[in-house]
Amino acid sequence: MPISSEYLTSSNGLQLLNKIFLGAGEGIIIVDSEGKIRLINKRAEEIFEYEQNELIGRVIEDLIPQKYHKQHVPHRTKYIAHPVTRPMGIGRHLTGQRKSGSEFPVEVSLSYVMHEDEKLVVAFISDITRRKEQEDALKQSEEKLKQYTSELESKVQERTQELEHLNLGLKSQIRERKLAEAALQSSLEELKKAEKEILNALEKEKELNEMKSRFISMASHEFRTPLTTIHSSANLVAKYTEAEQQTNRDKHVNRIKSAVNNLTNILNDFLSLEKLESGAITMKVEPFKMTSLFREVEEVFEQGLKKDQQLKITIEEEITEVVSDPHILKNIIINLISNAIKYSDEGKTITATTSRVNDHIQIAIKDEGIGIPLDEQKNLFQRFFRADNASNIQGTGLGLNIVKRYLDLINGSITFTSKENQGSEFVISFPIKP
Repeated sequence: MPISSEYLTSSNGLQLLNKIFLGAGEGIIIVDSEGKIRLINKRAEEIFEYEQNELIGRVIEDLIPQKYHKQHVPHRTKYIAHPVTRPMGIGRHLTGQRKSGSEFPVEVSLSYVMHEDEKLVVAFISDITRRKEQEDALKQSEEKLKQYTSELESKVQERTQELEHLNLGLKSQIRERKLAEAALQSSLEELKKAEKEILNALEKEKELNEMKSRFISMASHEFRTPLTTIHSSANLVAKYTEAEQQTNRDKHVNRIKSAVNNLTNILNDFLSLEKLESGAITMKVEPFKMTSLFREVEEVFEQGLKKDQQLKITIEEEITEVVSDPHILKNIIINLISNAIKYSDEGKTITATTSRVNDHIQIAIKDEGIGIPLDEQKNLFQRFFRADNASNIQGTGLGLNIVKRYLDLINGSITFTSKENQGSEFVISFPIKP
């Protein structure tokens, strides 16, 4: 039954209000126009460590540090003259002083009432010591992240200098390979640019411990492997100075180009993730044909298949024109097909089937690869996640996370089925028109 205003003015109602006041979870202090404490509940006495009724009749300034008394009295007088309700969390954080003299942060909400022709101020007080400690801890974590990022940037710069030194050595030994060297130099410049963008993305991460462990584990393996290849091949190329050794030089230059491409792919994953998280990627909707889009995809993989692998693409004839972002969709398809190629052996077939389901397009990418262990499938779209059976295959663990974010931009979705050692099928769905 609702409680009426008449009930609150009755004897029972006054008892109820008194119980609410005394048992409130926040400190409540009622002060008169001269700043003297008229009423105080138990929680407020606990906060300031005073005994029951010990504060009655004392001025409110006794509950703040001495150094703030002068400025507080004018503030109090001004508020009494022109009182307004100030909810909790609005305004400044203040400092309280316990009976022992120790100081602590508080948050204060102010209100006022007229009682028997007297203006009274009601203060609701919260001890926010714990919150301030958490804020300080968060600030310390952010400082540690900045320090870690600075250290990582220094290491990356040292590694880049080593790569530049190797590049100079190659130029002096194999003048006839100027075109290959120019490509290598260009890739190194892209590497430095992408590394800086990765560092900017890392600065925004607040989950320091988890991100640090995953990133270090991945980077130490994925960067070391191609860099080792570049270093060893560069040393070997420098030894092949005779004209008849051109075949050997070509072999190791191709190894260097392949390793640089691997580094570029890794860093492109990081770059895509940073752009997605910063909101730098937006939809550019336009009409296009699925046949034209997949023709571009086929060109990408003309030289990208393993030995005897086949890529089969099927598009329903009734699918004519689609209105979406072709660039984003192309990146999604290339990422999924690249995974299918990467995790499938030589001689296997990868299929891409496009069909129309009501007002949506479905694209299914199916492979005959290593599959995903059942107990690890729940983590598949997390950043840096690599299944145990893929630890010996190069990758950043960012691809599927990026795919899912791209699909969110075009209002799409993704599902998958997979069995270990039997292959996987990923199905994406997105509207034919926005």
